[in-house]
Amino acid sequence: MYNERMENKQDDYFYDKTTAQIDAKLHYDILEHQDSVFKWTIIVLIGLIFIFRGWIGYWLKFGFAIPSKIDTKVISVENSPIQINYTEEESKKKTFVYQSLINKKKITLIPKASYKLSGTVVAHNHQFLITQGFFDSAALYDLGATWGKLGDKKFYNKYFQSYSAKTEMTGSRILWTEFKRKAPVSVEYARSHWSHSHIVPANRNVMAALLYIKDWDKVEIVGELVDMEYKNYKGDVYKYRTSMSRDDVEPGGDRGNGSCETIYVTQVKRGKFIYK
Repeated sequence: MYNERMENKQDDYFYDKTTAQIDAKLHYDILEHQDSVFKWTIIVLIGLIFIFRGWIGYWLKFGFAIPSKIDTKVISVENSPIQINYTEEESKKKTFVYQSLINKKKITLIPKASYKLSGTVVAHNHQFLITQGFFDSAALYDLGATWGKLGDKKFYNKYFQSYSAKTEMTGSRILWTEFKRKAPVSVEYARSHWSHSHIVPANRNVMAALLYIKDWDKVEIVGELVDMEYKNYKGDVYKYRTSMSRDDVEPGGDRGNGSCETIYVTQVKRGKFIYK
């Protein structure tokens, strides 16, 4: 009965209407439907923008890198990183307060050595939405790199595998590296020819350049090894000390939690492009 009444009601409406009036009514109904769809589309888009505003803002800020200059010299990954340690006096003079690129947090960086790493990328990570405080606010990028015999992609792929990750619960950053099979190099050689670096980008352009990096790229990273100091909201001082050697591999060590370098990066070279 209900459907019949509705049909009769529709028939009654159109019964004494002209063709022009019927067309106008149908056109009005279509426009009303389109307007409703448009409104709901806008509401959904606003909701998505609100939910993913951090991700969107991040890529708007760091999504495009501008090369500072071109250098056609091929990046060599044969040699270990070049490190020149500072004296305590030099370190104190170079100490400065670093402003996070993603929030308002400020961190004191204490340069310990100039540093230049030329290597093959075997893992990288930048889980920017999972932050655990001041360290994550500064060190926005993790880089796993190799050099020497391990810098050769075919060799590395044959005997090793790696991936970089940050655990959500603790914020720990780890480079997992495993032997696929017995390699024609010693364990000591292998451990001293890869590194897991926590990178503090000097500016927006450097961070944007890091986001261009892919596994197996040959890259050149220039900057300084840095210790970090920062205060929590209670005023308690926390310290993180960078690794100063490629041979300190045991977790829980005095520096770098055993093996990780923290690098304040002022220049990145990928391919023939240099970013500063």
